[in-house]
Amino acid sequence: MYKFDKYARPYCENCKIFWGKQNIGLVMNCTKCGRKLILKSFNPWPLCVKGLGIISLGGFTMYLGFTIIWIGGFLWGGQQIINAFKQLNDVKTLDNKTKK
Repeated sequence: MYKFDKYARPYCENCKIFWGKQNIGLVMNCTKCGRKLILKSFNPWPLCVKGLGIISLGGFTMYLGFTIIWIGGFLWGGQQIINAFKQLNDVKTLDNKTKK
């Protein structure tokens, strides 16, 4: 039914709620709004690559002398990387709670 991805979880786009991996195939509709769930990947690596790309672009603009752009690039890129691993930690915490 679904392509297996170890980071994939059932997710409601409307409510921004996700379920643990044990619920793949069991929960088909959101328990809050009733909409059909999608299988969303919470893989942190694409966001980390995006964050590193933004930081690299910020470093390049620092070399060119565009002050505001490189400061924003470093902040935004770092935020992307931190949010990727925070989201992965939230997913792992949910999975561990539902195992017990």
